[in-house]
Amino acid sequence: MRFDLSYMIRYSILIVFLILFADCKTKIDLGKETTLPVLSTLFNNRMLLLLKGTYSTDSPLDWGELNGGLGTIYLDKQDIGDGTGGDPVMSTNDLPLAKDLPIFLDIGEVRISSKYTKGLNDLTQIKDALDSRKFWSFIAPNRQVFCTVPYSFDDDTCKQNNGVQKAYDFFNGIGAQYPSNDPSAETWGYDDSAQTAATLNSIGKSFLGRQYYYSGIYFRSIVTGYAKDAGVPILTSTRFDNRLVYGLNIVPRNNYLPGTSSVAKTQIVPKMFPVLYSQQPTQADMEVRDGFDPYILEIRTNIKENLMVHSYTTSRSTTVTYVGYSDVFNDHNGEGDAGGNLLSRARIIYPETASSLVITGGGGSLKHVFAIFRNTEGNYTTTLPLAATPSKPTAKIKYLNPGSYKLVCLGDVSKIDGFPDTFVAETEFSIPEYPFRSTYTVNLTCP
Repeated sequence: MRFDLSYMIRYSILIVFLILFADCKTKIDLGKETTLPVLSTLFNNRMLLLLKGTYSTDSPLDWGELNGGLGTIYLDKQDIGDGTGGDPVMSTNDLPLAKDLPIFLDIGEVRISSKYTKGLNDLTQIKDALDSRKFWSFIAPNRQVFCTVPYSFDDDTCKQNNGVQKAYDFFNGIGAQYPSNDPSAETWGYDDSAQTAATLNSIGKSFLGRQYYYSGIYFRSIVTGYAKDAGVPILTSTRFDNRLVYGLNIVPRNNYLPGTSSVAKTQIVPKMFPVLYSQQPTQADMEVRDGFDPYILEIRTNIKENLMVHSYTTSRSTTVTYVGYSDVFNDHNGEGDAGGNLLSRARIIYPETASSLVITGGGGSLKHVFAIFRNTEGNYTTTLPLAATPSKPTAKIKYLNPGSYKLVCLGDVSKIDGFPDTFVAETEFSIPEYPFRSTYTVNLTCP
């Protein structure tokens, strides 16, 4: 028998590998350890998925700073019979402060997609399950439950997920870690590649990787812990994680714009399935590069700063009062539907090369923010910014990839509801490719 030295070398390497990793503990669920030697988990640690429930990416307002420092939940306009309209008169005699409002979030999964053309017109081209599977990258299919306060005495799903801590991180700017798999970074040669490569090249970004255009958060349930029907607390009809809780599941209330007809609903994708972010090609902030450098996928929604009390009339002619979202873009006047006001935005951050931004000129107003947009963007008051932080003298943005940006001062001035709606001032700045992890200072006077 012939002695094959190369075979013996390969066999020896394999034996050494097995010995080294025979008792290796790997993390397959961000914080939960296993002793199973699953090889895919050893190399699948490149991406960290963070979810945030705030308008600001960095140092969002504390609960007590909301509503101009009152810490109260915004109230929608009520119909007082003067002909100007509004919601039916509400039952708010024991409305809690924002910091005391229980919030329960049941998230089914998070997805992203690189199919730009197929996702146009708010996913209306996705007709069936096969279309959906082809369109989405299923990066985070595991259900997660967050809760600001416990809702049972037993070992519920929130406790199993460390959901109280994750809810805290979700609302305080840190971001809640969501278990996920790495999406593909394979290079161009598919759907819109030529157009996108040209666009990226024109704004000075690499296109040696894959650009994603859509993110979707699938909320199974969002219960806000204040709801009344005919002035009586709703205690026996709202279930969360298969347990009765005080409050109302507001997902059905936010699937459609106020006034949407039953016929129109058959042609519209519900806005909460998913909460969709559609990136414009000129933004190009969801690029998964080739290589092995770690990155953060951050997806956020404007929940914390935009809580508002609404009411509507039921089919039983009673008035339901509940906490939902500010009617920022679509006025709510007592309809059962109140959707179209919850926004989302996603970005990919490479912390090994990203830089920090110190912003001077902030006056400390609790109704103004510093917002960062790509220099090609202009819709400051109808979208979430790429990054944002309150207008304070110590304002800082932690992560910005290299590129050209606009720093904008915005104020919640015209319609006081927590969402900045008024342009104040702007300036342009750039983050260079080198040196890595630097800190830059930009000045912009903002109240």
